Amino acid sequence: MKNLLCFFFFIGALSVSGSASGGELINLGMVSQLVEIKYNSEACLSRIIGEATNSKSQKDQAIAGYNEIRVRIDRIIYQLCADLRAGNSVRSYNRLCRYYKGHGMGEAKGTNDAIEPYILAFQDLYLTYRKTVYPEQQGMMIAAAALLPILETGWTLTKEIREMKGKKVDGVIELLNNLRLNSPQEVAKNK
Repeated sequence: MKNLLCFFFFIGALSVSGSASGGELINLGMVSQLVEIKYNSEACLSRIIGEATNSKSQKDQAIAGYNEIRVRIDRIIYQLCADLRAGNSVRSYNRLCRYYKGHGMGEAKGTNDAIEPYILAFQDLYLTYRKTVYPEQQGMMIAAAALLPILETGWTLTKEIREMKGKKVDGVIELLNNLRLNSPQEVAKNK
């Protein structure tokens, strides 16, 4: 489990630098796609807020778009966590992971079961991300310093899950909570 989580966060780090260069990423599943959205959104907001040449209205527009993505991610993650706890099972999480190994977040094909509402919500999230953040990412290079928090988060998460000694639901919920976007104030502070 530890190696798997380190691998996901390493791939997330690579996806941030890979997406900045304009290349298409290899789809590794739900977690890697959420990592890409999280770090690209935070990097874009940080860049826009940090540039002195941007007007207040440009910064406000960037924060509004970022918060729209943030609300959509939080809706999905909180509901998934509630469903995992209610069922005391990671079945929905595993089904979503299997589905997203073969599909992108922007797709909603071939589902007629209990995970369909999540897939539709992920599609909505991805379309919002593409509309608000992705155009800003094209041609933007992310500094190596931006990769350090990704690796640090991965190590912390791995350590916490290892300490849970087999509590699957708690481990998955911890993973999902670490995929949530930071507040705009935290992003600005980390610039």
